[in-house]
Amino acid sequence: MGIKFFLLVAAGGSCGSVLRALVGILMKSFLPWPTLVVNLGGAFLIGLLVKFSENSANAESFRAFWIIGLCGGFTTFSTFGMDMVNFIKTGHWTGGLIYMSLNFFGTLSAIYLGFKAFSLISP
Repeated sequence: MGIKFFLLVAAGGSCGSVLRALVGILMKSFLPWPTLVVNLGGAFLIGLLVKFSENSANAESFRAFWIIGLCGGFTTFSTFGMDMVNFIKTGHWTGGLIYMSLNFFGTLSAIYLGFKAFSLISP
């Protein structure tokens, strides 16, 4: 891994972070659900991209920009944790449990769906 790898991660991370901020702005009135949208969308994208990169001649660069960089900058586990703290502090246990379950099981399902979607579009 040379400097190119890290520059690709940085460029992808920048793009992912900007996309994450845009989702937050567009869905501001739906807090804390933008985090769920980002995590599920990012998980689906990771599933799709991992499968795509398996057949890529330049898998390391692809993975650096798209998977580690863009998806890593786009998804956010720390915000999920803060959202959960807010659910607990406000005593909204049911909402918190639903939110946590949707993030966990939804992310796993979205990755699986990303894998399946790739198999549908790949030759």
